[in-house]
Amino acid sequence: MILSACVAIGSEAPYRPSALTRLFVAIEGLPFGGWWLYPVLYLALGAYQQVAVWLTGSGPVGTLTLEPVAALAFGPVLLAATHYLAGAAARAMDIFRPASGMSEGDFTARRYELVTVPAGEVWLPAAIGALVGIGSILTASPEGLAPYGSTVRTALIVLGPVAVFGYGMAAVFLYQSLRQLRGIARLLGEASTISLFDTTPLYAFSRLTAGVGLTVILGVYYAFAANNAYQFGNTLALFALISAMVLGVLCFLVPLLGIHGRLDDEKDELVRGVNRRFEAARAELYGRVDGSNLAGAKEVADALDGLETIRGRIERLPTWPWPPALLRGFITAIVLPIVVYVLTLIAADVVG
Repeated sequence: MILSACVAIGSEAPYRPSALTRLFVAIEGLPFGGWWLYPVLYLALGAYQQVAVWLTGSGPVGTLTLEPVAALAFGPVLLAATHYLAGAAARAMDIFRPASGMSEGDFTARRYELVTVPAGEVWLPAAIGALVGIGSILTASPEGLAPYGSTVRTALIVLGPVAVFGYGMAAVFLYQSLRQLRGIARLLGEASTISLFDTTPLYAFSRLTAGVGLTVILGVYYAFAANNAYQFGNTLALFALISAMVLGVLCFLVPLLGIHGRLDDEKDELVRGVNRRFEAARAELYGRVDGSNLAGAKEVADALDGLETIRGRIERLPTWPWPPALLRGFITAIVLPIVVYVLTLIAADVVG
């Protein structure tokens, strides 16, 4: 298990792992890898909320309330996303290792730091998120709370655990993600053995930053779709969607921009090196021709052709630290839901 291996550093670990990391390790220790726990958690929240609706008299016993089922997904999905991105960070570090230039001990410690949140650090963001969740119930309109009871007290019983879990996990996800993104930027800035001819280690973190960005963007898309607020006439909804898109794109790009500048410099240095050698070989060939000393001239001409080939290859080397297919997929994931929604609106107007 990737996470278990990180935590198993034991006494040499820089710090104790948080309860969140220990939870992920425990989940991975369950049969079949434990990922089945997240849909089970979703069903458990749904069962609690349905029973709470019956016990508080907010709905007839035996009648299923389907209205809140979409909102139930936020807590389990964000917990699963946080778990997945922790494992993705460990995998990315292993791929990045050849470019890091670190010793075995330093690399092990930095891998642990990227994956493992220190003990005690998740409680504050979780508490802040939980308070926001409770506040969202306390400030909701009577119409919004109507399906969950006639009073705020009843709504807190029915919605409280779901809101606390969902908003709390949103805050924890953002905290872990920002911590990881900051760590990625630092690691890329300190990398000492980068090579444009070996792009695999340089691409290592792009999938992780893209995963964070897409989780932010698609999470907000889902929130507004689930709450039926994704409407072109809703200025606040549009502002939130645009802000989420910008934030998601920044999560993807910003940690990688520093290494892009270094790769540009590395490419310029490679081109200058080839040009110096090309000029030396050109001068050698001209000297032989001018002195009517053609012995070895063919070898020099072949060297010039080889240098020209190398220069062309260097000029085609990418300096953006992500594979082109990943960037296309990221853009598609952002744009496709908008296109589908617009087409849905057009179809509804035509049918209407």
